[in-house]
Amino acid sequence: MKKVLLLFIAGGAIIFGLYGLALNLTTLSKSPETVATPKEPQIQIWQYSQPVSVGQKVSRSHVKLVRLFESEANQYGVAENMEFQFEPGAVYREAAQAGDIAFSELRINPSDDGYVDLVVADNRVPYAIRVQPESIVGGLITHGSLVDVLSLSLPAEYSLDVSETQASAKRDMFVTPVLTGVSVLQVNKNVIDGVRGGNPTTEVNLILELTRKQVATLTVAKRISELEVHKSIGQYQQTDLHADAGDVLSNFKSIVEFRAGEITIN
Repeated sequence: MKKVLLLFIAGGAIIFGLYGLALNLTTLSKSPETVATPKEPQIQIWQYSQPVSVGQKVSRSHVKLVRLFESEANQYGVAENMEFQFEPGAVYREAAQAGDIAFSELRINPSDDGYVDLVVADNRVPYAIRVQPESIVGGLITHGSLVDVLSLSLPAEYSLDVSETQASAKRDMFVTPVLTGVSVLQVNKNVIDGVRGGNPTTEVNLILELTRKQVATLTVAKRISELEVHKSIGQYQQTDLHADAGDVLSNFKSIVEFRAGEITIN
């Protein structure tokens, strides 16, 4: 009798255990699987930290670095990390407000077309003048530089006479300032291919910022003399820019006229 009772109790325990196990398996099969959501990547963008205006010089202090989620950056038209690069002297071609995206098309570099129109001052005229390439070697003259334009006047025909006679002869070769302290807006360099296999040459044009009166003066000077352009070194007397042949050779005389049987020296 006791054995039957023990067997009955053991069988009930086994059945109850199997029922509990089946119930747990059913609950696990009904629970949804937990899937790990991938983290959305971020994109680096540049935003203006302050308002900027047309023609204002570009500075890194005007922008700040911000990271946005990819979906948010795409709404601004940005699909990859942005860079904030510009040449020295670059200016803004469009105004922007704080918080706007600092797209590269909002900036213009000194080497780009249209730059002069944005940086020339009111009541000033951009004027191109050709200079020797040596004048800008090593960045001697660049955009924003102040330069002096000098006129070199000399007879159409001349020779050197170092004799001691007529020591007080008039010197016809001289240098005089035409314009001083004018601003360079842009430097343009063009490489010209050599003729018949010759070496290529470099043509350099400076775009100067002038008044209309200065334009007229320089136009006349180009017709009657050769022009030299030098970087301005600050405040000095204009007389320091004057020189003639006598400053180089004390007995220099320029032969400007030939007559039968004699030479007239002016």
